[in-house]
Amino acid sequence: MAAVKTLTIGEAIGWAALQLEGGSLFNARVEAERIIGDATGLARTELYLSRERSLSAPEHEFIESAIAKRLSGIPLQYILEHQQFRHIDLVCRENVLIPRPETELLVEEALTELRSLGGPRLVLDVGCGTGAIALSIAQEYGGASVFATDISPAAIELTRENSHQNRLSTRVQVIQSDLFSSLESLRGRLDMVVSNPPYVPSGELSSLQREVQFEPELALDGGEDGLDFYRAIIGQSPGFLTPGGVLLMEIGFGQAAEVVALCNGTGHFTHVGVRDDYQGIERIVKARRV
Repeated sequence: MAAVKTLTIGEAIGWAALQLEGGSLFNARVEAERIIGDATGLARTELYLSRERSLSAPEHEFIESAIAKRLSGIPLQYILEHQQFRHIDLVCRENVLIPRPETELLVEEALTELRSLGGPRLVLDVGCGTGAIALSIAQEYGGASVFATDISPAAIELTRENSHQNRLSTRVQVIQSDLFSSLESLRGRLDMVVSNPPYVPSGELSSLQREVQFEPELALDGGEDGLDFYRAIIGQSPGFLTPGGVLLMEIGFGQAAEVVALCNGTGHFTHVGVRDDYQGIERIVKARRV
């Protein structure tokens, strides 16, 4: 692609989008803008204000390399090593699940509940990954003291890095734990448990889209029926929640009825309900500790 070395920013956006469209990506233009924005250090609006500026050689090399990796199936977030989630820019790396836009709804529901409760509150994020949920709650609800846990050392390291980068280290305590196993000091003290656990049935992992195959199986595999982690979280969380405390979980497509039944079956929860996402898909299960 020697010819690209003479391209302006505007021409490079068009060229990059064309290459990515050839790879059958759904948001080729958006991804092209993100790649070129990262290469040049310019925000999206600045790209178009600077569309006549010629790219430097290092910028060309960055763009060419990023597009080649993207066409091989590597998720854009792993290539650029960051992802915006609500009001936070998160470092993303391989071996840790990439935060999804639909998970912002889980944070939104958590914040609504916290604001309704008011006052200082203790919140636990089970399976924190990059720290997207825990850090967003801490940033957007000043009364929250947040505990973020994960079994993955890579996730723990990345959450700590993102916590430090976003100046939330004093508000978020990061603990390596297999679900609740290392949290005895929090028993009976939590006002909220929030989680986006692995929920893909084991037999469906191999049929996931190519991009998702690059993400850690540990963060995707929900067991034979996809519900293993819901059983564990629903079974264990009542011992850690205060009376009236809230359990909030993101769920996969078609899992709402079974997860609701699991909550009701414990006898420890009341007001069990489901919230749809903006596409009308059942996405969040909420339950209140008796």
